[in-house]
Amino acid sequence: MAEDIRQVLMQLQAQQVEASRQLSAVRAQLHAREREKKLTTLTLREIEQLPRDPSQTQVYRGVGRMFVQESRNNIENTLRAKMKESTEEVSVLEKRAKYLEGEITTAQNSLRDILQEQSARR
Repeated sequence: MAEDIRQVLMQLQAQQVEASRQLSAVRAQLHAREREKKLTTLTLREIEQLPRDPSQTQVYRGVGRMFVQESRNNIENTLRAKMKESTEEVSVLEKRAKYLEGEITTAQNSLRDILQEQSARR
């Protein structure tokens, strides 16, 4: 009986540690995506303030170690798509983080219940 309980405890601990590790990774990804979204928003806002006349303002996009001239509309559309993608990924990552937090809480509660049950039996 004690061996079974020990194995269950070890399994719950391993589950909690794994969920904590995954949660840390998800939070890092979430932070990176939120930062990317802010940078994209700022870049889009700055480009929108430029004059619309192509003869006055030339817009370039960084490609590797060089810059390529592109139309302002093309760059704005690319930035909007990138912002939408970042928003969707942030939403997915937030849901994943919430799920992992629930898993951690469940594992902790199970561990606590088992330990309290064992101390009550003694």
